[in-house]
Amino acid sequence: MGLIFFSDDDMCTTKKLEMRRIQDFFKLNGWDVTRDPDQADIVLCVTCSGWEKLEQKSLETLESLQHLGDKVIALGCVTDVNPGGVRNIHAGRCISSLRLDKIAELIPNPRVKLEEVPEPSVFRTREDYRLYDLTKRFVNIANGCSFACSYCPHKVGLGPRMSRTEDHILKQIEGLVAEGVRIVVLTGMETAYYGLDIKTDYPSLLKKVLDFNKSYEVHVAQFHPAGVLKYYDRLLPFLQNDRVTDIQIPIQTTSDRLLKLMRRPPGTDTIADFLSEVKKVNKVAVLRTDIMVGFPSETMEELDKTLDFVTDVFDEVAVYGFEMRKGLAAQKLMGQAFSGEEIERRVAYGTRIVEARGAMAHGGQQSDVSLIEVERRKQAIREAKKRGAKESHAR
Repeated sequence: MGLIFFSDDDMCTTKKLEMRRIQDFFKLNGWDVTRDPDQADIVLCVTCSGWEKLEQKSLETLESLQHLGDKVIALGCVTDVNPGGVRNIHAGRCISSLRLDKIAELIPNPRVKLEEVPEPSVFRTREDYRLYDLTKRFVNIANGCSFACSYCPHKVGLGPRMSRTEDHILKQIEGLVAEGVRIVVLTGMETAYYGLDIKTDYPSLLKKVLDFNKSYEVHVAQFHPAGVLKYYDRLLPFLQNDRVTDIQIPIQTTSDRLLKLMRRPPGTDTIADFLSEVKKVNKVAVLRTDIMVGFPSETMEELDKTLDFVTDVFDEVAVYGFEMRKGLAAQKLMGQAFSGEEIERRVAYGTRIVEARGAMAHGGQQSDVSLIEVERRKQAIREAKKRGAKESHAR
């Protein structure tokens, strides 16, 4: 039927899964994928605005494809977050990250409709993985986000939370069990408030996922700390289950003053008791978090308290430097913003402290760090915890 080209998917897990579904839509309708944009009938320039570095890379890629004319389509979050930047270099068609249903219009009268394409649990290409391992699968439980953090461009490109039904999710997991999958990652841009739009919630889902089959481990990803405070007693026994082997709770800071400026709920530091109770029972879970350093007006005392907290509680800490993005609420704090050099200094300081205290630190996609190495180190932490738990049980 035709050839379609996708630019590199250097983006979040949620969007990587969406790109796989789009690829499946074309392939199920008789199209082939090419790695040569010059040979393609449709060229999809896939964009990401998660960090300035990724947004700039997306714009550079889009510019490099302009010689291909009208067959180039700009797709993804940069079209929503920085439409002016896109239009400065691209006069052709754009498809909003919020309207990926428009992809269906690219194939007139398709024999398989976009809504009929199953939810994927794998990415488009081997290169999209940190470590390629098809026994670990990603199940997207919700699109969008429940919160509106003042500094975050993701909400602009993802929109409000839209949860998948529990039955739909469990049906997907049933297929993964048949394939012998050993790790199920419950993912999304924000997962803690899963289900509130469809009259269920995360503890209910997690219980059903754990009870459905005992053959796999479960990873809890992108779980907002507000979910701990909301579901404390109901959530605790499920995270104490030693089949939950990875728990990611991005806290950003322990300062209630800064959390208010970030438009995030207060009380982040109160999750320490909760995670302490988790660790008393679940000896194998790797606990991960994100912190943001250099937020406008942040004091070194606030940063040090956050570092004290995360190094006492977590095994892995992603240390991100604040980025002032145009059009977001945090821009009103411009007068209190730090220089780029000062933010870099604080990132280096925070990274050094985290590593010196025995936790793993990295800057993720914001930095030039090897995410392959990050994943390997995280696996090593998990295996060490499992060995320690076995030795403790043997004694």
